[in-house]
Amino acid sequence: MGGKVMKTILSVIIPLLLLVGCAKSREKEVNMSDIRKPAMAGSWYPTDSDSLRQIIKEFVDSADVKKIDGRILGLTAPHAGYIYSGPVAAYSFKALMLDKKQYKGNTVILIGFAHRPPAWEGVSVWSKGAWETPLGRIPIDEQLAQKILNADTLIQDKREVHTGEHSLELELPFIQYALDNDFKLVPIAFSHQTMDEINALVKALLSAGIDWNHTFLVVSTDMSHYHPYNDAVMIDKKTLEKVLANDVDGLINWMKQGADAFCGWAGVITMMAIAPKIGANKTILLKYANSGDTQPATMERGVVGYSAIAFVKSADGSKDAKVKESDEEIPGTEDYSLTKDEKLYLLKLSRTTIEKYVRDGVKYEPEKPSDSKLVEDAPVFVTIHRKGMLRGCIGQMVARGPLYLAVRDMSIAAATQDPRFNPVSTSELDEIDIEISVLSPLKKIDSWEKIRPFKDGVYVKNGWRSGVFLPQVWEQIPDKEDFLRELCTQKAGLKSDCYKDPNTEIYVYTVLKFSEKDMGIR
Repeated sequence: MGGKVMKTILSVIIPLLLLVGCAKSREKEVNMSDIRKPAMAGSWYPTDSDSLRQIIKEFVDSADVKKIDGRILGLTAPHAGYIYSGPVAAYSFKALMLDKKQYKGNTVILIGFAHRPPAWEGVSVWSKGAWETPLGRIPIDEQLAQKILNADTLIQDKREVHTGEHSLELELPFIQYALDNDFKLVPIAFSHQTMDEINALVKALLSAGIDWNHTFLVVSTDMSHYHPYNDAVMIDKKTLEKVLANDVDGLINWMKQGADAFCGWAGVITMMAIAPKIGANKTILLKYANSGDTQPATMERGVVGYSAIAFVKSADGSKDAKVKESDEEIPGTEDYSLTKDEKLYLLKLSRTTIEKYVRDGVKYEPEKPSDSKLVEDAPVFVTIHRKGMLRGCIGQMVARGPLYLAVRDMSIAAATQDPRFNPVSTSELDEIDIEISVLSPLKKIDSWEKIRPFKDGVYVKNGWRSGVFLPQVWEQIPDKEDFLRELCTQKAGLKSDCYKDPNTEIYVYTVLKFSEKDMGIR
């Protein structure tokens, strides 16, 4: 009898245990038609969850981000294939990870746009169910989504806007990784990015009674598309100046002039319009780069710009919406400096690099320095002199990597790739003096007469031809017009008076320079 009773008890308990073990008590049952399946997994990012976590981990581990003091109310992140834009997107989402306790359990309002607009015009909110990636499902905040839908007739739940669209999907695995998949989602996409659509969404976000202590925005957008590297950097720099100043009208006017600012510009303007009204008083540039930096092969067909920006309510409660700051310190500006030890490190690095390459044909692989200044992205020129005469000079006008690696790469180039000279030989190594110049950003001027001798480096560009002189060249050519004539002919391959041609663009910059001779080590 006892055996029969035990069998009866087990027959009841075991199924119950199996049911309990399989239960998903926190997950609401979702209609399968309301689940948005991933469209880009397996092409733009890995479809295998372990591989996806690993690639995101590598990007996040490489992102040099400080914990933000205050609350992030909005972020921008790019949305290209992960090998292109992932290293930049990681900056935005690592900022969440560093204070994840504050952001886990929040609602993320994710704003993108349709790359292939449907006939319908308006703003689409996916209002029910869940979105899915290889890292799991994210439930829709249906209550908030409905409030946004109710705010304006231009805002509707139109699933075709989201079908096959990548601008929102590409951000989700990063957010899942950063917040342990503990958040709700309101996915929003502009169909045509019109001002009517923007105004409707701004009104909705400000009237929906959103608790911004438990909600934040993520805007998905790339920057300029398929320009030559230097042109892209100039366009994106001016665009970022408008965003960091929260100059909505300035950004709109810049785009009306034909500027290729953002592909997802409607989301950026929406963010800028509401940020000060919901308490944001600080705009932080976490990272800027382009596809030429992350995948140099793309430079042949033009590059795409990427930025990671945070809109923050500072911890001190300041109400000044004009405040801006940047974790991306810009090397080469007049307040930029390096310590004696930092300069000595870079000069010794350059010397070791040149000697190993010239003697053994080996590219030196230095350990990553612990000094944060040395791993910041920076544009650099390396100049080699022998017995007081120029022996080689090669550099970058814009940053393409960490300062210490830029010095390594430009040292090899200056010693072996300057077309004006034969490569440095082993017998010359003890006779050369190495000089390093760290550059400021380029500033366009409208007249050559504004150039400051002995202070400004000069970059000229006309069509596809361009040339640059460092400020040091003034010591050899002190007359302004002689300096410019030499620049036009010797470096740019243009007519000697190209600087007077209205079609010639003229840019100036400053440098922080130091040499082995200056530092007393040669």
